[in-house]
Amino acid sequence: MGKLVWIIMLFIVVGGYMIVMNNDLDLDDRSDQTTFVKEIGKWFLRLGKSTKDTVGYAMDQDWLPEGNNTLNITEDN
Repeated sequence: MGKLVWIIMLFIVVGGYMIVMNNDLDLDDRSDQTTFVKEIGKWFLRLGKSTKDTVGYAMDQDWLPEGNNTLNITEDN
């Protein structure tokens, strides 16, 4: 469980870094801080929607193996 938390934190830090670099933000500037918060919020919303869509798709799949649908019927003589 601890490794998962570190992986998620690393993912968020890298995502935040990419937002800062792609938008050329200076986080010492108040308006750039506001832009950063808005952009990371949008990113989290898109991430949540994508996760929901992926989980929904996976839930709709038939994960059980196909069973033998033939019955073993014996005739009574």
